[in-house]
Amino acid sequence: MLPINTANWKAGDYLTHRFNPELGIGRITTVDGRAIVVEFPRSGTSLRLAASTDALVPVDLSPGRPVRITTSHEETTIAARLPDGRLTLANGRTEPAHALWPLELEGALLERLALGDLDDVDDFVTRMNVLHLLAIREADGLGSFLGGRVRLYPHQLHVAERASATDPVRWLLADEVGLGKTIEASLILNRLVHAGQVRRCMVVAPEPLTVQWLGELWRKYHQVFTLLDSERLGDVAKDFGDGFNPFELHQRTVISIDMLIARPHLTAQAVKAGIDLLVVDEAQRLRRPPGHPGEPAWRAVAPIAALGRHVLLLSATPLEDDAHGFFRLLQLLRPEDFPEGTSFEARLANGMPLPDCTSSTRRSDIGGLPPRVGIPIELLNPKSAKLHGAVEAAVRQAPAPNAVVARDKVDRVRRALASGAALGAVLGPDDPLRLQVQLMDSADARMEWLARHAPLWRAAKEKTLVFVQHRETLEMVRAALSQRAQLATGMFHEELSSVRRDTEVARFREIDGPSLLVSTECGGEGRNFEFCRRLVLFDLPWKPSLVEQRIGRLDRIGRRIPVEVVYFCPPAGIGREVVRLFEELGLFREPLAGLETQLAHIEGALEEIALDPDATLTDARFDALVAEAHTARTRIREAAYQQLHRHPYRAELRPGILARIPMELDELNQEVVVTAAIGLGFTIAHPRGHRVFSIELGSGSAVDGLPGVPAGSGYVGTFDREEAVENEAIDFFSSGHPLVEGIFAHYEESPLGRAVRFEIAIGNDSGEGLVAIYKDGPAFEVVALDDTGQVRLDWAEAVLTRPIRARPIAKASEHDGWKTMVRQLGERLDPARRLHALAAIRVRAVDARPST
Repeated sequence: MLPINTANWKAGDYLTHRFNPELGIGRITTVDGRAIVVEFPRSGTSLRLAASTDALVPVDLSPGRPVRITTSHEETTIAARLPDGRLTLANGRTEPAHALWPLELEGALLERLALGDLDDVDDFVTRMNVLHLLAIREADGLGSFLGGRVRLYPHQLHVAERASATDPVRWLLADEVGLGKTIEASLILNRLVHAGQVRRCMVVAPEPLTVQWLGELWRKYHQVFTLLDSERLGDVAKDFGDGFNPFELHQRTVISIDMLIARPHLTAQAVKAGIDLLVVDEAQRLRRPPGHPGEPAWRAVAPIAALGRHVLLLSATPLEDDAHGFFRLLQLLRPEDFPEGTSFEARLANGMPLPDCTSSTRRSDIGGLPPRVGIPIELLNPKSAKLHGAVEAAVRQAPAPNAVVARDKVDRVRRALASGAALGAVLGPDDPLRLQVQLMDSADARMEWLARHAPLWRAAKEKTLVFVQHRETLEMVRAALSQRAQLATGMFHEELSSVRRDTEVARFREIDGPSLLVSTECGGEGRNFEFCRRLVLFDLPWKPSLVEQRIGRLDRIGRRIPVEVVYFCPPAGIGREVVRLFEELGLFREPLAGLETQLAHIEGALEEIALDPDATLTDARFDALVAEAHTARTRIREAAYQQLHRHPYRAELRPGILARIPMELDELNQEVVVTAAIGLGFTIAHPRGHRVFSIELGSGSAVDGLPGVPAGSGYVGTFDREEAVENEAIDFFSSGHPLVEGIFAHYEESPLGRAVRFEIAIGNDSGEGLVAIYKDGPAFEVVALDDTGQVRLDWAEAVLTRPIRARPIAKASEHDGWKTMVRQLGERLDPARRLHALAAIRVRAVDARPST
């Protein structure tokens, strides 16, 4: 079925809502420009929707479709479509489409079965497998969390299941950095969407992470979100007027916190539209000091959270590091538990457990991650050391009579330590340092080392991520590697467009892509490079949290080998002091794990030294800084407040969680999709020995298309989770993928496999009867009656068991009596329940010969 162009919607068209099938069949009553009004009689709902939304699927009034004539309430089927658009019916009448109402296929099943209008048994088996698959993936168990292109980690499933058991879901994800808070949030989001519990989703993140959220939701979960940036908001205003609510048009959005702050009316529009699920990344940035109405980020988010619907907050700061900030986030989630005036300190002192809305998994809880291996490189080249020392000393000698000049001086010192190119960018054309600066880079011992080792890494097919502070250093490093080592490299920096950044990372990830990527600090914000063998810190920021952010791109859940952290050790100067301090703090050996706030003053201490040409980091100051950090690390490591979190993840939970993962999910998904695709005449290629399939809706397809999948569409992908994780260049045929969902939607509205007759072997029994299939949400039930009207639980169990051993009944062995039986037994079925499928069955003993 081809999607209808928005220009072709007209009053009287029938449709269904892809994301809310429980609404039933709807009819368009009004077309108002780019909006339409749809009435859904089954649910008694009338909705105003954007005509361009992909959520609407037209109902196909093709021959064979059961319909009801609205004037006489007579039920019949469509026989043919006439050239003028009218429909010829099986009862001989001809009616326009608006005079009919499409039946939802269950009402005519008994009549079809009694008349011998039977479907293929293979289609019934496929339909049953679809029901099994939907029950596994949408039920309350772990199956509903397994559709993403991610490896399955017990602690993430534990958190997702706990959070999803609450209604509404209002949860603070405060796991240690690198353990997958984004994945946990996405697991919960994906489940809520597939379960039909949310329509409007809004992800709020720092601007550098917005495109990554878009990509992650699509690549890993097949979720299509819209980035509400200035350009998209401008398009909405241009097409629908300045006052149009963008959250009415785009129901699943990603937006930067900076955009919400800059345009406060967007918060009001989000509240008016009614956001069903709010996700806030880096929620520790939402701050509300005591006695304060809240900083701008807080005020931008709080009204949306106050709607009382689903909210997920992701925070990188543990309770032990910032108790006040942590409790403020809990206030957003559970205002009834933390009314104004609540003493957070008193709660902590009394040891009062936190509400059951937090998770705070630590690395130690999951058995740890591969270690960090610091690799110090001593810079022993005397020429390089002399040039760097002279330039650093000259910059530090410059006077700083006021705060503005002092700020510029500190920046120059940083740049002098970074590279000649970085410092040269801020020097005047006649600055006496310019010649020395140019010589610095040509004799840089770091570049000599990198140019010598990078070709070896390329030959070993190892990926290396190089971090620099400044764009100028990035260009210098790339040019030097090209000239000295004939090495092409990737790049990632702030001035690249979001699309270009994604392209650079994708190329870098490919096996035959660049072996080395040079990135500025923006690559340290939310990007995952765990596939890299090593990290090279070409220069060192003075802020420990930035160093941690860099290393954290590799040191993440899913990594299987140690994290090699290469850093350079200058022979003297501030650069040497920074290395010595960071080594003693353990930055290159273990994560900060919430120490960011405690170490924030280190940058200021180093800046003070930079301003004074004679200052150094004295032993006393050094020891004080280290001792304070060690005390804070010990406090956090001991997790003084960890016991306040209810039902935390523990290592002993792992076996039980893994045992509950339905191992047949991927296999059943493959069986259903491939079998259905073959039955629908799609072109399928599956090279022997490979786990990759090519599936195309070619010219030989039995249908024009699927809901959301137009004719001619083709996909290359896999049903194997590990293959999909390792190779993001191919699709993952799982929950949410257009082809998978299209096949499910096709079976949901198609008459295929709904009325059948077959033979099945069950124990030592024999007889005939009727099997009714009922579907209620994700669950389904099989009810079996024998020819005396008795309920047969054993027969129902046999039909419910996979693989179902159903055999078609040969024409030669049929008799007309079974049709009468169908009508008689049909009267015993519950008329209040909606039939999904119906089967007349013949039961034989397992050891009896099949009928022929």
